[in-house]
Amino acid sequence: MHRIAWGCLALIAAAAQPAVGADASASSAAQPFSLVVMDPLAAPLSCPCVEGYAQRKYEVLGEHLEKTLGRPVTVTFAESLAGALKKEGCDHADLIIGKDSVVRSDAAKAGYGLTVLGRLTDKQGDSEQTGLVVVRSQDQAQTVGDLKGYRVLFGPPECDEKFAAPRELLTKAGVKIADAKQAEITSACSDGACKIIEWGDAEQAAAVISSYAAPLLEGCGTIKKGDLRVVGKTEAVPFITAFVTDRVDEPQAAAVQHALLTVAEDPQLLIALESMLGFIEPDEDYLKQHSRNAPQPKKQAEPKPNKQAWNDFLGPTRDGRVAWLPESLAEQPTVLWRQPLLRPGMGGVAATDEHVVIGDRDASNNLDVWRCYSARDGTPLWTIEYPALGALDYDNLPRATPVIHERRVFLFGAFGDLVCADLDTGEQLWETNIRFDFGVIDEQVWGTCSTPLLVDGLLIVSPGAADASLVALDAESGTPVWQAPGGPHAYASPVLATLGGVRQVVAFDKTSVGGFDPATGQRLWTLTPPTPGDFNVPTPVVVGGRLLLVSENNGARLHGFDDQGRIVEQPVAIYRKLKPDMSTPTVAEGRVLCVKDQLYCLDARTLEPIWQGGRRQFPGYAPVLATDRRALTFAKGGELLLVDAQADDFTILGRSRPFEAAANTTLYGCPALVGGRLYLRGPNELVCIDLADRSDESTARVSRVD
Repeated sequence: MHRIAWGCLALIAAAAQPAVGADASASSAAQPFSLVVMDPLAAPLSCPCVEGYAQRKYEVLGEHLEKTLGRPVTVTFAESLAGALKKEGCDHADLIIGKDSVVRSDAAKAGYGLTVLGRLTDKQGDSEQTGLVVVRSQDQAQTVGDLKGYRVLFGPPECDEKFAAPRELLTKAGVKIADAKQAEITSACSDGACKIIEWGDAEQAAAVISSYAAPLLEGCGTIKKGDLRVVGKTEAVPFITAFVTDRVDEPQAAAVQHALLTVAEDPQLLIALESMLGFIEPDEDYLKQHSRNAPQPKKQAEPKPNKQAWNDFLGPTRDGRVAWLPESLAEQPTVLWRQPLLRPGMGGVAATDEHVVIGDRDASNNLDVWRCYSARDGTPLWTIEYPALGALDYDNLPRATPVIHERRVFLFGAFGDLVCADLDTGEQLWETNIRFDFGVIDEQVWGTCSTPLLVDGLLIVSPGAADASLVALDAESGTPVWQAPGGPHAYASPVLATLGGVRQVVAFDKTSVGGFDPATGQRLWTLTPPTPGDFNVPTPVVVGGRLLLVSENNGARLHGFDDQGRIVEQPVAIYRKLKPDMSTPTVAEGRVLCVKDQLYCLDARTLEPIWQGGRRQFPGYAPVLATDRRALTFAKGGELLLVDAQADDFTILGRSRPFEAAANTTLYGCPALVGGRLYLRGPNELVCIDLADRSDESTARVSRVD
């Protein structure tokens, strides 16, 4: 094995973003060095069922690193990086050791960049693993080629040996397998093995297990010896790899690599890690495959538009994330249909592949009018209207996005009116007014804006009463189930999230944000920002197990949580220059995108700015829809801009103008994307555009504008 210079180490662009700045590096030196262990053969992550196997003692390695680096080292064990970062005392990762493909996947989700330092050898000196395709011993299949028509249980997509490698093996053997998105997944080797045994002769089935797990399945008694038979073995893939994250500067990373490579010189360390050669440097083949500068693999097919319903504010997950966006935009969009609206408005659009629902007002501006159209051709299907008297800033139309669930739709007006209706017919199933019901008497300025949140059969809304700041209604009947005290209502929509391992509703009131038990309404925590006076319009966003809050007075703040699900008051990252008073951020593979007079792109982990641009294009507010690679947003006058979310600077991939009459208008309503159809609210119309009309073009016009 030859030694390579530090500069040649492969930088893994898990988030395609710059390293943490010098300030962060300096501050990290004062912190304990954080080792996260995700090795499935580590003692805390395995079981002692097979003598001398799967009991790696990484605490001993931690002591070695502490002595070599001259600083405290913490060791955290977890099956995933997200799980590690939720544990007490582990709010960051400096060194991650685990299954190569799993660490890469988890780091990308968490926004970490990675540099590979070495690969751990096993007792035979190997640093690779394979996937084993197994069947019941009594099964007639003898080879992988015999599995035609079989039900195949794969492992998670991030486990190369149980997903990508066996899929390639089966395909080469002529076995037709389901598309990757439709593949049947079991989370653990034991799950797949037990299922095919349990099914017996009732199901022709095979499972894929990891080669390292085979001894444990029998040793732990999960299966009996001889229950399974191997009919195929995948190509070898990297097994346990050590990576430093982009928190670690180059000199420190070189010191860590030296410490790992010297493990081979200490017999006690080799015994503790169940290793023959300790850590070895990555070879040229590995570097060529994983280096950022390596020839890139053939471009994978773009995902196709899917018809998942856009049934909520900013989509089904309330975060602006979409599975598909086109590679370019037509300058003159393909308009499938248009329908007039009586007044311009701020409310978003909800849509399925059958229905499109939007809020409007009548000509007298005294009635809320909810309109439902056929998604196919825009034919009006039904309307619901009721008196809603008053005068608000930004007109009187509903602000909340309709919420569609199965065959029902929930409609929330700006004066507190809440209606549950049949989605197909428009029949009103129940109705109420939450301001009247809970005795809210404060003056309305912008009205009730937050979109109701549907959780476990409960509809959670924000009346803003002192004893009922947040309430949950039975979604079937509208009957109150619980109410939580707090302040007057805010304008941000609540979200459901698991933070610090605790499932909770995160909701704003006028002066603070809090976490609530969705079943009981019990308040779990409260956070009041240091600078008062925020409007609290942008919705909270979950980023890698943390909570991103943005506002006009306090900027962007990323908060961690303790193991009780309570927010940590001191942010882990702050960016004060992003101060939106309305726009909600959207995350795109390790990056945060948000509009405030221009489009900002921040590192999702550190909130360090990556780029900002479009000062001449963007208004003060615009929603952003994003895949991992691209983002779609509104510019001034309702112009659509398609932006490269992973570029090094502000790069426009395409632009389209669906509303010629809106040149000087800011459009506030959030669009809806279902399949390739984009539903947009214009100044006085609802428009359906076919985005898929350009999805196969490969010659997109690229422009950079500041």
